[in-house]
Amino acid sequence: MDELTLLRNTRDDSREPSPTALTAGRAALLGRIADGDATHAGAQRHKKRRWMPRLTWAAAGVAAAMTGVLVAGNITLNAQFAYASDVLRSAATQTIQYADLVAGSDQYLRSHTHARWGVCDDTGCEPNDQILDVYMPADPDAEWVLYRDWGNMRGVLTGESIETTRAVDGQFYGPDLWVNVVFTDIPLDGAAAYEWISAQYNGGSASRNEDNFVRITDILRSGLVPAPQRAALLNALSRIPGVTATDNVANLDGVTGIAIGRNEMLRAGERQEIIIDPDTGLVIGERAMSGATLFGWGVNEEMSLTAIETTVVDTAP
Repeated sequence: MDELTLLRNTRDDSREPSPTALTAGRAALLGRIADGDATHAGAQRHKKRRWMPRLTWAAAGVAAAMTGVLVAGNITLNAQFAYASDVLRSAATQTIQYADLVAGSDQYLRSHTHARWGVCDDTGCEPNDQILDVYMPADPDAEWVLYRDWGNMRGVLTGESIETTRAVDGQFYGPDLWVNVVFTDIPLDGAAAYEWISAQYNGGSASRNEDNFVRITDILRSGLVPAPQRAALLNALSRIPGVTATDNVANLDGVTGIAIGRNEMLRAGERQEIIIDPDTGLVIGERAMSGATLFGWGVNEEMSLTAIETTVVDTAP
């Protein structure tokens, strides 16, 4: 007898369960199944309840972090702007007390600029040193003189690398003044000077704020603006959004001052700066900082740098 036959013979088929027992067993089985489904569903709901708060808190954490970054960034920018405004207004106050150099009879007020500007072509950019000397005569009816050494470039007037040009009122390159403004036209109040500049906006530059900044700094970097008008323009600069200040910045000749500048987002974050002497309000240099990798420059690298000095001289070329 094999094992399977032996197993079958041990089963007692004569003892069948009663109907009552079957009913009770079926009810118990269905009850256990129902209890099992309920337990599984409860566990799933428990899991969901346990995960939902975690997901909610995670999302809240990300939102809080982003908000924190934006708030911190705004606080930093506002603090930088506030510092720059204080520096400029303090410099404006100091400028009013500064006794400007004054050219005597037959003398000139000379603005000397030593510049290192980039010369770019298809192969890239390289630095090119230039010299610009502007001689403003004490006699308002006398001719101004421009001496310019173009370095590795050729001049626009004669095609020579060194040019000497004379013109009444500094109109070396046409009907506009060297600094594109008559100094006496500049309002002496800071707020009024800002409105005067802003009212001249005609859609140029990447933004109105950039245009205002560039036109004010173009006037100041001439080195020839009288102290009252210079003070008003410094105060006007303090009103341009995004202006910041950097201490202890050296010009091309190594003289240090405070760099006043702003980043222009529409120019990939490029930063234009003037370097001022806070005691006199005079611009002693300029520099441009890259905002992106471009033409061989990396991020935040010096693209150009100048030194500006104002003196009184007896003769002009």
